[in-house]
Amino acid sequence: MKKLILRIFRFKRMYILLLFPLSFLLVALARLDNRWVEHFFVRFIYKPLSAAIGTLTSLFPFSVTELLAVVGFGLVIFYIVRVIIGIVKNPKSVKHRLYKLFINALCVLSIALFSFQLCMGLNYYRFEAARYLGLSVHESSVEELYELTKSLADDINYYRQRLEEDENGVSVLSDKNRYETSKSARDAYRSLSDKYSFLKATDIRNKPLVTSKLFSAVMTTGIYIPYTFESNINVDVPAFSIPATMCHELTHFRGFMRENEANFLGYLACMESPRDDFRYSGAMMAFSYCYPQLSKADSELAASVAATVSDGVMRDLVFEDEYWEPYRKTVTADISNKVYDSYLNANNQQSGMNSYGEMVDLLLAYRRAQSAENK
Repeated sequence: MKKLILRIFRFKRMYILLLFPLSFLLVALARLDNRWVEHFFVRFIYKPLSAAIGTLTSLFPFSVTELLAVVGFGLVIFYIVRVIIGIVKNPKSVKHRLYKLFINALCVLSIALFSFQLCMGLNYYRFEAARYLGLSVHESSVEELYELTKSLADDINYYRQRLEEDENGVSVLSDKNRYETSKSARDAYRSLSDKYSFLKATDIRNKPLVTSKLFSAVMTTGIYIPYTFESNINVDVPAFSIPATMCHELTHFRGFMRENEANFLGYLACMESPRDDFRYSGAMMAFSYCYPQLSKADSELAASVAATVSDGVMRDLVFEDEYWEPYRKTVTADISNKVYDSYLNANNQQSGMNSYGEMVDLLLAYRRAQSAENK
């Protein structure tokens, strides 16, 4: 064992492994006191870093992440094959080459973990969005939840009737080009940022994924990649859900990583858009979270709201359900959900995937604040 340790420490790159404990130390300090995360890290590290790299990757119309994933996979295979060939040519070098492979793998993981903390991870410990918005989040009555859900049902009915349909009677976006949709998402978020200055950030593109069907297989509509600061969007899903997903991922770029906050702020961004399809998308997302909660609290009230939903909205919901049906209850989807739930738990979201549902609490708090302002 001593010989193994001595051999490992002969590699000059060993200092890179210090990034491992440094990463955990940063998280520990963030858990201890998150004020330095908000006042120092976000302001002087995350925002300049995200602006610089986000601007660079936005120069490309395609997903740089997808390209790097292919290149990276190729390099890993090439390196492993090279190690194997080296061992075959010189069997006596097997220990040295395996040691080197092990150390190189640890170094890559160390760099990846430290980079993750700087590019995304520490943002999980920043102040909550409700604090910036001046919202009081607390337990609400069933009546409040009913009124909110009913209001959202009215919204989706209103915006749905203003949208065009395809030959199957399903709503479509006002543009057929997802790059144009991306521009509208950027403009919507810019409008929201004008209202709430803490959301101001460099404009970046939403990137349509070439591998969208693969993301559907793991039940994923969009993904924010910290290393490239890219908002990657699954564009194979029902069209009406795409604007809300785009605004959700743009929220992550602004340093708000909690899923409930990304949903809520994404909803607000959609409602800032002058486009009816964006407002419909945002309202549909909000409704999809509120209705199940109301159904749990009072099934009769939920049924009364469901009865008001228009035929057009119902066609969209049925279409969405049919789209996702082949991907549900598959081994791939199950593994993906468990992995992501573990990821959220590891990053200061103890409720895991249930944190998506916590958006309802923010919607209720926002509705109360709006009502107070209008009195």
